[in-house]
Amino acid sequence: MNSRKTRKKIGFMLGGLSLAIVFIFQQKASANDPAADQKVHIQFEKVYLDGDVGIENREETIGKAEDVKAAYKGWRLVDQKKGFILLRKQVDDISPLSKTNGYIGVTEEGVISTFHGRPDVLSEPIQSFFQIDIKRLESRMAEDLQKGIPYRTKKEFEHVIEAVKSSGSKHHVKDMKT
Repeated sequence: MNSRKTRKKIGFMLGGLSLAIVFIFQQKASANDPAADQKVHIQFEKVYLDGDVGIENREETIGKAEDVKAAYKGWRLVDQKKGFILLRKQVDDISPLSKTNGYIGVTEEGVISTFHGRPDVLSEPIQSFFQIDIKRLESRMAEDLQKGIPYRTKKEFEHVIEAVKSSGSKHHVKDMKT
């Protein structure tokens, strides 16, 4: 009977000791665990229909990857490294900057593109959409594209892109979008 009590005491002590060991290891693991609460640089990229990309950066304290997914529904995780997360979202609209200064024009190579401001030799395209044989367009459309056609709404943007596509012969339009 005495040995039974002794075995019970030893069993309780071993059980308590193993729980303490597990607790200590969990504490150490969470201290070394990159998924535990930590300060992280998060970059948010909003990709607009006209190809413009809005970028916002934040420093936040996060826990596990599941916490990030729950906190930022609608955002797609693009990249994750130690201390850095890149989230991206497609926006079904034109960018705020394009609403004030967006133009659709043609590059010297005949590629229909969006620009901030009127297109010229020094302008960098925001997004290239398709290549077109500008010589086959009616002269008014070709001139408008070379000067740049302004757009301030999603509807105007879509209308201009469709008008340019339909003005060019189907055989002379090469889609550049990926």
